[in-house]
Amino acid sequence: MLKRLRENRKSKKGFTLVELIVVIVIILVLAAVMVPSVTKYVAKANKANCKADAATTLTQLQVNITDNYTEGTTAYTLPNTIGNASKATDHITTASGNPTYFATLDSEGTVTKFSYQNGKYTAIWEPEAGWTGTCMD
Repeated sequence: MLKRLRENRKSKKGFTLVELIVVIVIILVLAAVMVPSVTKYVAKANKANCKADAATTLTQLQVNITDNYTEGTTAYTLPNTIGNASKATDHITTASGNPTYFATLDSEGTVTKFSYQNGKYTAIWEPEAGWTGTCMD
């Protein structure tokens, strides 16, 4: 009986505790090396998302201004979903909440400065400079 137990013990295949600990340490080292680079990619994706949202909002704002601008006057009213202004020289802002934006218009209703904030990042657009702000690299 004792002989059979010894044979079973020798014939069993498996890992020792030391081997398992070595494998776990290797996995932890690889994870420690990968986490910073993955974090950089997530931050870069969030910044790109901010810029894309800002560009979409700016485009929609410009379309609404064009659709609601009355030729020969400086008066127009924008839908509440994109902001409010009663005349072309006003600033257009969203109500409280995220995201928020602020647009400055000239006398013809052209956007001269646009700022977009999504809670973490800010994108700023000006005709001469293009996109700047904290969500740009």
